[in-house]
Amino acid sequence: MGLLAQDDPSLLDNEVLDEFRIPFGDWMDQAVDWIATELDTALDIIVWPFDVLIDFLVRGVLEEVSWVFVVLAMGLIAALVRNIRVAVFVMVALTVCGLLGNAYWVETARTIGFIGVAVFFCVLIGIPLGVLAGRFDGVWQTIRPVLDAMQVVHSFVYMLPVIFFWGIGEVSATMVTMVFAIPPLIRLTNLGIRQVPEDVVEASRAYGASEIRVLTDVQLPLARPAIMTGINQTLLLAISMLGIAAIMGAGGLGRLMFRALSNQDVSLAASSGLAFFLVAVVLDRISQREDGDGGSLLSRIAAAWAHRRDPEALLADEADTDADAAADTAPTPAVRFAEVSSGERTAGIVTGVGSLVAIVALVLPWTIDAGKFSAFGRRADESLNGDSFNGLSASGGSWFGFIILALAAFTLLAVFTGLGRPGRGARWLAADGAAIASISVFVLALVHLISSAAPNSEPGTGIGVYLAVAGGALATAGSIWWMIQGPYSALRPLSPNISWARYGLVVFAALVLLGAAFSGWSFDGRTDVVLSPEIEAQIAELRQQAEDEPDRAGPIAAELSSLMASARSSDTIVTDGLSSDGSRLGLWTLLIGALALAAALPAVGALGRDEHRQWMWSTINAGIGASIMMVTSAWVMTQVRTADPNYVSGIGSFLALVGGFVIVASSMGVLSEFRRSRVYEDIAVDEPAEQSSPDVELVGAPG
Repeated sequence: MGLLAQDDPSLLDNEVLDEFRIPFGDWMDQAVDWIATELDTALDIIVWPFDVLIDFLVRGVLEEVSWVFVVLAMGLIAALVRNIRVAVFVMVALTVCGLLGNAYWVETARTIGFIGVAVFFCVLIGIPLGVLAGRFDGVWQTIRPVLDAMQVVHSFVYMLPVIFFWGIGEVSATMVTMVFAIPPLIRLTNLGIRQVPEDVVEASRAYGASEIRVLTDVQLPLARPAIMTGINQTLLLAISMLGIAAIMGAGGLGRLMFRALSNQDVSLAASSGLAFFLVAVVLDRISQREDGDGGSLLSRIAAAWAHRRDPEALLADEADTDADAAADTAPTPAVRFAEVSSGERTAGIVTGVGSLVAIVALVLPWTIDAGKFSAFGRRADESLNGDSFNGLSASGGSWFGFIILALAAFTLLAVFTGLGRPGRGARWLAADGAAIASISVFVLALVHLISSAAPNSEPGTGIGVYLAVAGGALATAGSIWWMIQGPYSALRPLSPNISWARYGLVVFAALVLLGAAFSGWSFDGRTDVVLSPEIEAQIAELRQQAEDEPDRAGPIAAELSSLMASARSSDTIVTDGLSSDGSRLGLWTLLIGALALAAALPAVGALGRDEHRQWMWSTINAGIGASIMMVTSAWVMTQVRTADPNYVSGIGSFLALVGGFVIVASSMGVLSEFRRSRVYEDIAVDEPAEQSSPDVELVGAPG
């Protein structure tokens, strides 16, 4: 008898493989069935902590507590773990997530809870394993191949048994995320323990410290930078798994993005993508080391992904960066900042007076008889019967007023700090920061004054607007005078060449503003706008048919709904930034952008190489860019505050925001180099005091 029967396929046929099939899949199926039936108690024990923590943190706290308290709590955590600057950013970013809508906030809270639970279990398991691996070679040799397998094998492979045992949902997604994200923490904890100098460890043992004391008082403190880097890398990898978690049925922003992709919903994709990005940046900033702020979120996630098998390489890069930073920040003895001159003090006082005038203007009337900007989106504001509204009222200055209030208050703080503690306050509480804010105040008030009103309204202009323009102009003049008088200098010499690359950025921003001017600044889909007389006649006819034929009321109602939906989708009124039917904010932002093109020439050194002059014009250019951003933000937020349903701001406002941001970014390279000049006192060391008096030199003051 041969190896195969006569009717069996030849060994050369591929079909013969079915005759010798190894039943590996059947074996695994049998194993899964046995585990599910015989080890159900063990499976329940494993899943219990995940289920309890997710149920408590996500469903019991984050979804039930007011969004305000969640934002404040996250800001408090950021302040305790990092600093006030990071805390402010965290609260602003999460507030933006909330302002996208309640549905987005709920998913944002779920995302924070989901990532928090996953990283918590990674820390709970990863750090002890890393410590054991760092102290015992046998443990490291045992778990190292397991870590390699966890990172090499695709997450879909170990996602399947998790789904088999525990089903789909947030618990299973948390487990898969933990498996994928935990290896860098174990590896870096192991490396941190092993990199503690052996002589330090031996010295502690020689002084009689127990092994527990050696670990807690010597090795863990010295390994802290590596452990914190491991936690940050684990967090970044957990964030990158949110898409997989959405496929597994977990909630959060990943689910919204997955739904947007499935339905090709651009609006949902954009909003959920923005919220996802902000949450990712917030969590990344909170988990970073104090000196590890470099790099964008995308670059950091890319680095974490690229080094998921060798995260130790990340520590080498950070060590080089820390060494360079330490060299740059080496203390210089006997240093003080230049004193405030009388001319500088006078200029600062003028700036402060202008800011106070702008603040006082906000409590005076801004609009009379109608809303200036609110009437575009709210019918009730087209005629308000002789009423007057101040700069903070919804029908008055609205968000133009709120932003002016914030900028003027910042300018006042900069004046008090710059004159009272010159050089010792926060970076932007100085002459250039005051100038940027003052320019924005002046432009905001001026744009509110000269912009067009809604077609069906005739608002009067109150004294408050004129006073705000005057105050902004006075503060702008005073802050520029302050910069001329103030001794500010570059930390490092600026490039001797003309920076045409920076000018190219401003040109690009101007092109973006040009596109913004021709784009839609408002989309009006309100029923009384989109329903033409013909459509209204059809609607009236259908309603009459429904009354005459009650038995056909259902089909007629469906036809009526379809007609109205079609009218809204096809007849939405789009108003661009140049149209006389709109506010013409596109025109004004475009003209302001043209001023940025002119101011950029001396800022990049095209009209002279004087560094102080480049700094001044770069500050003015940054103020112009910031004012464009503030104008468009005020327009958008005013409509968010007051507009009727189906009236929204358009893509033109977003493009203008981008253009203003690019103009500001083009100046940051120069502004970041300038600080108040310092006075260096050269004191001889180990010399008799009577030999010489200290030599005092003012370094870097403008000529």
